[in-house]
Amino acid sequence: MDLRSLPFAALTGAALLAATAAGAFVLVRDADIVALRFPTKVLAPTKPSPESPREAVEHFQCNRCHVVPGIEPASAALGENCVTCHQAITAGRLDLWYKEAEVLKWKKNLTHLMRTPDLGSVGQRIKRSWLVSWLQAPHSVRPLYGATMPRMKLGPRDAELIADFLHVTEEETAEDSSGDAAAGRLLYEKYGCSTCHFRADAPAEAPAYGSEAFRAASARRRAPDLKHVRARMSLAQLRQWLRDPRGVLPDTQMPVFAFTPKEVEDLVAFLREPLPETEPGPRAPYKPRRLEREVHYPEVAKKLTRHLCYHCHSDSRRAGDQGPGNSGGFGYTGASLDLATHEGILRGVKREGQFRGLPDRLEDGTPRLIATLLARRAELEGHAHPDVLGMPLGLPPIPDEDIDLISTWIEQGAPR
Repeated sequence: MDLRSLPFAALTGAALLAATAAGAFVLVRDADIVALRFPTKVLAPTKPSPESPREAVEHFQCNRCHVVPGIEPASAALGENCVTCHQAITAGRLDLWYKEAEVLKWKKNLTHLMRTPDLGSVGQRIKRSWLVSWLQAPHSVRPLYGATMPRMKLGPRDAELIADFLHVTEEETAEDSSGDAAAGRLLYEKYGCSTCHFRADAPAEAPAYGSEAFRAASARRRAPDLKHVRARMSLAQLRQWLRDPRGVLPDTQMPVFAFTPKEVEDLVAFLREPLPETEPGPRAPYKPRRLEREVHYPEVAKKLTRHLCYHCHSDSRRAGDQGPGNSGGFGYTGASLDLATHEGILRGVKREGQFRGLPDRLEDGTPRLIATLLARRAELEGHAHPDVLGMPLGLPPIPDEDIDLISTWIEQGAPR
């Protein structure tokens, strides 16, 4: 058909229909992006404690960061899912729907929660005893990563139920490797394993979060410290991983090496060698420094609340995920803590039916907000405070200078 022979009105109508159809297609395609502008449901648990493996995984919302085969949905909606939201931003899916300056800022700041392993194969690469222990007190196994799984309010029974759902049953046997550890050490050096991995030789301090050095160490940040291998993986799991890592975890960044059976056994013997006891005890907690100048709320908001805490501690009227720190989630009932506004910070945490206000000090006089920031560093090192949950939840500790800033502001009376 020659379109030039059609009347103008028909052409205009056809164009309008085409535009409408295209718009409808875009809306359907980006429905999850559009949904980010609307408040999400309250995500606090509806039962006091899970009673079955499935209830445990749903109660603690493992699908908010991971793909969890066997539950529906396997990955939570974009507005409730930390990882897929970050991935959507990076992929440019939000470019059409948000201001360019906002999207550019998000892309620049995104470093963590860009990728988490599919939990469908976790039973092939982690021992049950290690998983049950780690779920109760997540600590850093990737020294440069700075982030861990969130520390959730779960006990031994909850951890066992999650392990049951994920089919994590492997434990160690009496068998040991028949390989030559000395030969394995030479292979470790030959194949440049230390390019990505540490083996109990990690630096005491990771590069500052977001710094150039931090970003440059991308592959090394994701590689676990191999000092944990003996505790995390059984002999059989380690053998299989070295033979075919992508057969165990398809999206792993671990290269595939054509190791001979003897080389596998030699590497296993080396990697499972007991290491010298070099684990330090808890470091003395950092003591915030009082700045010799006035600090006002806009500076605190720019450094902390509007940059990071906003995700989990925002007023319930804000569109999108209101966060476990406000309305609940990750097994928590929610503390109604709004750190996105000056008024919300002054109101403080809600406990036993009433807001505690600022500074809400612990017995030693430390403001609770400061205590949570200080506790995060100890959590990464495996020393969780029994009564204080480290913040930001699951993410790197904030720099000491930012703790100084907010501590000074609180001690000055939190001026606007």
